[in-house]
Formats: sequence, C-alpha cells, structure tokens
Amino acid sequence: MVSCKRVLFRISILPVMMICLSGQALGFSTSISTQKVSWHIQARQVSYEDKRKLYIAENDVIITGGKTRLEADYVEFSDKTKDAFATGNVLFISGNDTITCKSMNVNLSSETGTINQGTVFIQDGNYYVSGDKLRKTGEFTYDAEKGSITTCNADTPDWKITGKEIEVTIDGYGHATHATFWAKKMPVLYTPYFIFPAKTTRQTGLLMPMAGYSDDMGLEYQQPLFLALSDNTDATLYPYYMSDRGVMLSGEYRYILSPESKGMIMMSYLKDKTVGDDGDENQDYNISATPDRTNHDRYWFRMKHDQELWYGFKAKLDMDYVSDMDYLRTFTDGFTGFDSTDGEFEDMFGRDLDEETDYIRENSLLVTKNWSSYSLNLQTLWYDNVEARQMDTEDTTLQTLPSVEVFALRQQVGQTGIYYKMDSEVTSFYRQDTTDDLVTGKDAEITGRRADVHPVFYYPIKLGKAFFLEPYTGVRGTLWDTDDFTDSSGDDSNDRNRGLYEMGMDLSTTLSRVFTLDTKLVEKIQHKIVPKLEYDYIPFVDQEELPYFDDIDDISEKNIITWSLTNTFTSRNTITDENGDESISYKELFWFKLSQGYDIRYEQDGDDAEDDPWQDLTLKYELNPMQYLQSNGTIAVDPNNSHFTKIQVGGSLSDTRGDSLHISYRYSQSYSHTWKTKISMNLVPDTLGAYYFVENDLEDQKIVETGVGISINRPCWGLNLVFKDESADKAFAFMVTLKGLGEFGTK
Repeated sequence: MVSCKRVLFRISILPVMMICLSGQALGFSTSISTQKVSWHIQARQVSYEDKRKLYIAENDVIITGGKTRLEADYVEFSDKTKDAFATGNVLFISGNDTITCKSMNVNLSSETGTINQGTVFIQDGNYYVSGDKLRKTGEFTYDAEKGSITTCNADTPDWKITGKEIEVTIDGYGHATHATFWAKKMPVLYTPYFIFPAKTTRQTGLLMPMAGYSDDMGLEYQQPLFLALSDNTDATLYPYYMSDRGVMLSGEYRYILSPESKGMIMMSYLKDKTVGDDGDENQDYNISATPDRTNHDRYWFRMKHDQELWYGFKAKLDMDYVSDMDYLRTFTDGFTGFDSTDGEFEDMFGRDLDEETDYIRENSLLVTKNWSSYSLNLQTLWYDNVEARQMDTEDTTLQTLPSVEVFALRQQVGQTGIYYKMDSEVTSFYRQDTTDDLVTGKDAEITGRRADVHPVFYYPIKLGKAFFLEPYTGVRGTLWDTDDFTDSSGDDSNDRNRGLYEMGMDLSTTLSRVFTLDTKLVEKIQHKIVPKLEYDYIPFVDQEELPYFDDIDDISEKNIITWSLTNTFTSRNTITDENGDESISYKELFWFKLSQGYDIRYEQDGDDAEDDPWQDLTLKYELNPMQYLQSNGTIAVDPNNSHFTKIQVGGSLSDTRGDSLHISYRYSQSYSHTWKTKISMNLVPDTLGAYYFVENDLEDQKIVETGVGISINRPCWGLNLVFKDESADKAFAFMVTLKGLGEFGTK
C-alpha cells in the first residue's frame, strides 16, 4: 500500500502529566503540541511511562497530526528519541500515501524507519511496494528485502516484479537484484539486475527503451535519456544501436519562451557501415526508387520555431536538411524516425514535414503581421534539392529570396456600397544554377524579380425581396525584371510587363422552410436551398514571350458559367441542464452541393472544339445525422459519357460499445482506384478489442496492405499486437504497456 511518510513532520514531544485510566475505561484522548504540528492521541487507554519517556496508547489507537494519521492496536511515542512504534493492524496515512503492515518503527524527526510484513502505496503512479521487511531510508526512498512492486490493485496482481532486494525512489528510479517478472502467479522473465522508472513528475532520467530485430538493421536497441533542463526547456538524447549499421546519435531540444514563442530542434547522425547500390552484398540496403547511395555519413537536421515579435509581428522558422534521398525512407520508425518527428511537429506547431518520399525539402522563414483589414507576409523559401546535392548535378530549383505580400481583406470603400479585396506581392527568385542561353521562352530556368498587384471590386445588389446580385471586376498588373532572359522570338529584354482584367457576377437566392417534428431526437428541422449562377471571364492575353516562375506568370483565359444548388438541413433541439435551465442547440445534419460549369469558349470555337462545353457534374456532401454516423465525399461525372472522373468518399459507423467501421473509396480517372476498410470491435468493453484493416488496389486487382490487431487494456497494463502483410513485406509488431513503468515493444 503506501509510503511510510513522504513528508514526515519533525516534532518535539513535550513531557506532560498523563492520567492513567484502567482497562475498563471507555476512552481517552490528549494533544501534544509543538511549534510545527499538534499531535492528537485517541485510544481506549493512554498512559505515560516516565522512565522510558514513552507515551503508550492501546486499543483502537488513532494518532493524527497535520496530514498524517496512524491507526494501530498498540502505539508507543518516545519523547526523547522522537521514535514511534506501532503494532497490530497498522494503518499509516501520510498525505495521499498509505502503509499497511503488521508493525512499524518510524523516527518522526529523520523521516526514516522500518516496516514489517507490510505494503507501501504511493498514490502518485499507483505504486504498491511490498515485502517482509521494508525500510524507509529517506523522504521519498524505500527498499525491501524479498520484496515486490506493482501498479495493480488486486491482492493477486496481473503483474509484479519481485527481487531479492528492491530500492525505489519516488519520482526517480527503481532497482531490483535477481528480479523476476510475474504474470499473475507465473514467472515469465528473470534478470540479475533490473532498473525501472518510478516517475510522477517531469524530471531528468532514463525513459523506457525500444528493442527489436529487422533484416535491414539487425539487432536494435534505443535508450532515450530525458534531461529536464528547466521549467521551460528540456532535451532528450537517443543513442540507437543497430548491429548491421552502427550507432546513430540523436538529440532533441525543446523550449517554450512564452505562449506564442516556442521551438523544437532535432539532429541525428549515423556513420553507416552499409551503402545502397546494386552490389550483391548491398541489395538489402538499396532502394530502387532512388539513386545509388555511396555515402557512409548520414544525418538529418530538422527544427521548427515560433516567435512572437514586437508590435504584433510573428515569425515562423522551418528547417529540414537530410544527407541523402534514402534516409527518410529507411528510418521511418522509432523515437527519432520520420513518423515520430512528423507527429511531434504537428502536435506542437500545427505544421508537419514534407512527405518522406519528397526529395525537395522546404526550408522557410515567415514573418507576419495582421491588422483588422490587412495582412503582411515577409517570406524566404529555400527548397533543398537532395537529389541534385547527392548526385552533384546542376540545381535549377526555384528559390524565393525573399517575397513581400500584402493582402487587403474584403472591405467596403467608405459608404459607397462598393467592396474590394487585394492581393499583391514583390518576389525575388533565385536559382543556384540556370539554363544556358540556348533555352528560350517559358522553358528557360532563370533568376529575376516580379511585382504583381491584383485588386478586385464588388458591388452587391438586392433585387427585390428574393434575389441577390453581385457583379465584380478586377485588374492585374505584373512587372518582371529578369536576368539573362531571351524569349522565343529572340528578344533579350530583361524588363517585361503584363496587364489583364477579369469580370463576372453571381446571382443567387435563398429558399427555406422549417418543419416541426416534435420527436425525442429532433424538435424542428430547417431545410435551406441556395440556387446560384456564377459567371467568370478573363480575356485571352498572349503570354508566350513572358518569363515563367510559377502559375501567376501564366493566367489562363476563362469564359465560364457555373450553376450550383446547395441544400442544408439543420436541426433544432431544446436542451435542459441539471439545473433546469434551457438552451437551444443547432446541428447541421446534412449538406450537399451540386455544381456544373459551361465553358462558352468551346461553343464559340464551333466544330474546332475538342471537348464538350459542359464540365463535370460535381456533388460534394457532408452527412452527420447522429453521433455515431458520419460521411463526406466528392463525386464528379463526365456528362459526355456518363463516366465517373473522380470519387472520394468515406464514412464511419460506430455504436455506444465502441465498435466502429471506417471505409474509404478513392477513384481518379488518371491515377488511382483504391478501397480501404477498417473494422474495430470492442469485444469486452474497455478491456479487449480487435481490429482488421485492408487496402485494395482495384485497378490492378491486388491487395496493397492487410492487417489484424488485438488490444488488451487493463487497469495496470495494456497489450497491442499487430500483424501487417504488405505487398513486399510482412511485419509483426507488439507493444506492452505497464502502467507506472512505461511501455516497450516494437514500433
């Protein structure tokens, strides 16, 4: 059960005159006051033995002082030595911790003592330390001879660790010699020496390790060391042993300077014994989708930082620099692998990394300032081309060094009824290497600068009581100042410009009706219909002789009418809380939008038109009728042949037990056709679960991945078993969680 006393009071017991009552007395109580605490003794019989300077209490003894309570059949207090001896049904409570034992000796001054045939329970962490003879050697330290430790509550725990000698430091570590791990009454594992965490707060120390074996790495062992540097900074070291590759050293540093200023820096380095090429001895380390890897020095530096600046400015810094194209594909798992790092960044910053297969890695510095109607972005973007660096080839990757963007949010111009918004930018483009003079026009990979301004004006008009009309017009002006650009006609002028306009209008109305159902599930439902017509026009402008850096440099002409029909179903319910107060709750049950565009350009081209003017008929929907049913998706159909061009739908169905079904169907006319299913079953609520998942490639008629798993969750332990069968690999993973000690297994 619990601690002898995690915070024992140091007291001086003053000798006082006691009244000795006979055994027939109904009860007696007295108080012993000191400067720090007042002790109250209650028992059926209390006496004071002057020769030994002892207070003796017998039968139903209760001693209280501060947050400490001692119950026993017999208790002695020594005024001289500050020792307390208790025997017979001893219960000792100190704060949230408890000791039950046959007898105990405690020195209230030194906070040490011995416990015979007892159990110490530490509430923080739910630790039980038991033994024939326990010693409290300090405020938070215990040792036991022939003892055991567990976090299970039962008399016969689901698991425990026994040892010839056990030492435990609360909020530190435990050590056991000749340790045996037991599952119920069965010994499972023996080790001459065992160390385990017994932490209840954030502090420096070893974390639970990870061990395993794989054909690619050999024997693996990773042992994290956590360093609590201060209240707002910490670091973790991750030595990672791989018998086939060597030792990878990784470090992580995290800091929080203020609620808006924080950062995480991670670095990994490996002197790899292997290379990845076509040699027979290196086949296991070669990734066919990437160039041969000849380097032994492998590393990955990544960091993210958010900083609150002066006058409302904010900065965000992202860095991602890896040694070779294979690194992130190889080291995806483990504490410092790609998956773990990506998840940590997403959780802390809301920004993730580029995919592990992307060989061009984004590094950026963004400074922003937001006002009520305007915003300012200052950004530098550097795309690290890992392939060009690894292969030592020319790097023509386009960099942004820097860009300045000013945005005006939609707002009214005075009281005119006219609204406007604006996007504008000035960008400097840089390339480490450029194409030679023989490459001209849009294919030329050059450097230069560009300024672009794009304001749009709106004039909303209410037509009668039912319709809403909003015409708009916009202009775009663009200037280029390039270095060594020659267009396809041979003009090598570095200064270029472009001007174009756009115009259009939206016409819509809203129809709605409220239906009264007065059922237990729904009181009322509002059905709202929004029909809408949109017209967008951008004239043709010859841009063949202009430089090309990104999409802004080539604005396509547009002459399209789009119709859409949006339906929304919203429920209303009255909710009464426990105090009888009523409130109104609204929930969107179902939303869907049908839309289709008509391209007028094709009608004007007549017989020369290559396609039908009608664009895909598209349906988008969100279905959320109840707590346990959700679905959303997008479906597009080509009206010319009635074939689907795009299907992306998914949904989930669950129940109150925790069972669930998740499905996902993806179809694209150009590149994919997949079906994913995951079934989870809560076989024994909150205790035993099972799940199955499968991904099918319907285009190639094959199973991409399938897997089955079992999860067991008990009050003091958990187990997760997963078997995966992929097209090129089979894997078995397990994770055992011992509450209070941590988790171990494969990832």
